[in-house]
Amino acid sequence: MSDTLMTHSISASTKNNAAKFSHNSLQGHYHSLAEIAYAADANMIRWSMTVGTLMDSNSVAARYGASNILKKPINSVGVVVNDNSNFLIISDMHIPYHHPDSFDFLEAVTYAYDCKTILNVGDIVDNHSGSYHESEPDALSAEDEYTQAIKYCQELQGIFPKMVISVGNHDLITQRKLKTCGLPASIARDYNQLYELKDTWDWKDKYFFDSKEGQPVLVPMVLNKKGRWNGRV
Repeated sequence: MSDTLMTHSISASTKNNAAKFSHNSLQGHYHSLAEIAYAADANMIRWSMTVGTLMDSNSVAARYGASNILKKPINSVGVVVNDNSNFLIISDMHIPYHHPDSFDFLEAVTYAYDCKTILNVGDIVDNHSGSYHESEPDALSAEDEYTQAIKYCQELQGIFPKMVISVGNHDLITQRKLKTCGLPASIARDYNQLYELKDTWDWKDKYFFDSKEGQPVLVPMVLNKKGRWNGRV
């Protein structure tokens, strides 16, 4: 029986998310939040997890959030631990502006926690050049960003051939731009075609799954003074 909802964004209050539903929930989107909250009623205890980000906070694409939110992004991922097959929850990567050590970190967490199922809260790609916010002048060109997004998405699929993704607002920029231009989103290729991927990644608006009575764990990617992952899980 499905007991957990994964969606890109519910709200900025993990505690309220836990209290809102009659099931567990997990989300991304809020880069400065990496936290777990619990709520209970007469019948059950449920949890909600916000998983942070794997975006490079020193990248040009991170400047908008830094100047407007004034909070430091938290590099981390989530794991749902159970007795059968643990779930890895990949946080907002914003490729190609992901942290340079994020792929190595993901492989290490997968091994350390013996994760069998791979989930992703979305914003796999950043689409900075197509954003509705003002783009940074020293960011990658639209063509270079797209080329690198293809490259890194293919590399990520090489590590995780099967994955379920809850589509994020940055992933949706291509479709949103078409709407702005008065074109139907249906003319856009699906995400796997767009990034030249095999069809083993499953993109959904939201995803309900059976956690197998799992419990949430946050795994921080601790950085050293040079801003690189310290190599420990």
